[in-house]
Amino acid sequence: MVAESYFPTLGGIQEHVRNMRNLLCRQGIEVSILTGSPVVPSVCGPEDAERGVIRIGRTHTFRTGGTFTQATIGPAAAWNFHRALRRGQFDVLNIHGPCDFGLAFFALAMFRGPKVLTLHSCFPDASWRHGVAPYYRWVFRRAAAVIAVSEATAQSMWRYAEFNPIIIPNGIDVPYWSARPSPRYLRPGMRNLVYLGRLEERNGPDLAVDAFTKIAATVPDVRLLMAGDGPMRASLQAKVPPHLQPRVEFLGPVYDERPELLASSSVFLLPARAVGFSIMVLEAFAAGLPVVALPALGTDRAGEHWSNVVLAKDASVEAFARAVLETLQREPSARIARGKAIAESFDWTKVGGKILDVFERVVVPRADLVRARPEAAA
Repeated sequence: MVAESYFPTLGGIQEHVRNMRNLLCRQGIEVSILTGSPVVPSVCGPEDAERGVIRIGRTHTFRTGGTFTQATIGPAAAWNFHRALRRGQFDVLNIHGPCDFGLAFFALAMFRGPKVLTLHSCFPDASWRHGVAPYYRWVFRRAAAVIAVSEATAQSMWRYAEFNPIIIPNGIDVPYWSARPSPRYLRPGMRNLVYLGRLEERNGPDLAVDAFTKIAATVPDVRLLMAGDGPMRASLQAKVPPHLQPRVEFLGPVYDERPELLASSSVFLLPARAVGFSIMVLEAFAAGLPVVALPALGTDRAGEHWSNVVLAKDASVEAFARAVLETLQREPSARIARGKAIAESFDWTKVGGKILDVFERVVVPRADLVRARPEAAA
């Protein structure tokens, strides 16, 4: 499994790669995760994150499209990747974010065996992407199969290259999200609104803070928990009016605390400006929370789980605040029950087998493995 996005950074791709690795290992399959070494201010993640991991080289971070992307590049990284291929003698590579420059390029250029590409992202059309469309077409010509976690992720890339996507959604470890409320997050007589995610423009944390300032004026028994870290943290803290600061808590990065955090909350806020799938919807459902989101790019094609999400009427702060207020005022038991049933249908025990089927269909026969050896490093 080749992925620039992996622990100690946090996100949906990281969760996908780790959970898929664990499922494959339980099936008796040998799995390696080829990734970089990002520089992060604090290490936060699961205890088993390093199992089967091969760190190829230092990862560089670049700002793009309201978010950040990572790339492990350079001659040393290329050599280390080539060496990992030779030592691993892999039957198949599963490349996440295959159009990103870095490890994905090394994998596509060096490995001659079957490559399964997995698409995770939804993004708006951009003129510069049409300029690099020949590269995208080269990427997909080298694929034995392409998995997209939703129609939204497939269609985002279909603007620039033709391919036949296999739609297989993200999975979730449902039992992990069952927890009791924690005194750490509870305040007497107060209900929690929770935001969970990286504090960057694409995820819309500013909309969560702005909406809360409107909600707080009329609902005195709610507070806002902002879980996550990122470049917008200081500006977001400055946005909170002084009289509301006791009702807004910035928790910083969290990981194993997440189930208790969600169990201690009443509504999950998802103000993202673009959505490819959003595994956080399933996590919130599994924890027993209603989800309020924006009608953002991709939400209409992000997956069937979005049928149980409360969508604001438009992407404005006012509409988002109004949707949260209405959700707080409604009896949530029916929506919570539907959410839990939906989460169960996306459990990794149900989803993972579909991905394994793709791997098994494309893997080369043992007699032909000599043709699947890596080429010399460029």
